[in-house]
Amino acid sequence: MRISIIGHSSSGKSTLAQNISKKFNIPHLHIDRFWFESGGRNVKSNDREGIQKVRTYMQEKVADFIKKESWVSDGWYWRTQIIISERADQIIFLDIPLYYRLFNHLKRIFTTERHKELTKWDELKFFYEIITRTFTKNKRLRQFVCEHPDKVKTFKNYKEIDEYLKTL
Repeated sequence: MRISIIGHSSSGKSTLAQNISKKFNIPHLHIDRFWFESGGRNVKSNDREGIQKVRTYMQEKVADFIKKESWVSDGWYWRTQIIISERADQIIFLDIPLYYRLFNHLKRIFTTERHKELTKWDELKFFYEIITRTFTKNKRLRQFVCEHPDKVKTFKNYKEIDEYLKTL
């Protein structure tokens, strides 16, 4: 079983991946973790060399991880997703509306510690990123989904996700 979970920020990718990982006792690849490990948070948008180092690090780590027989991954980094999708048996696209995702992010700011590198203030500032990424990354995400019709399952709400998890 090799499942990749994609979607916009705060759609529930990590939560679903954690649930699948626990249910089947398989490794969970949280792609954001590699971004933090690579120093991606400290690279400026005009630092081409730094950006390339982050991408290379992430691609190497992902390529090594997906050699495993079974796994579940979560995250949407287009360049790494190309590598993951080649090996994935199934790709799950969480197509959750923006207003639900904003609410999810608000809840998790006060109920969970998502990334140890981030402060509450960082998490609050992430609201802006959620909105802008929705519009800047949507075309590429949807194009990717269309390019993999044989592997992609799309879920538009949490009830559908819960039902899917029960059927696994």
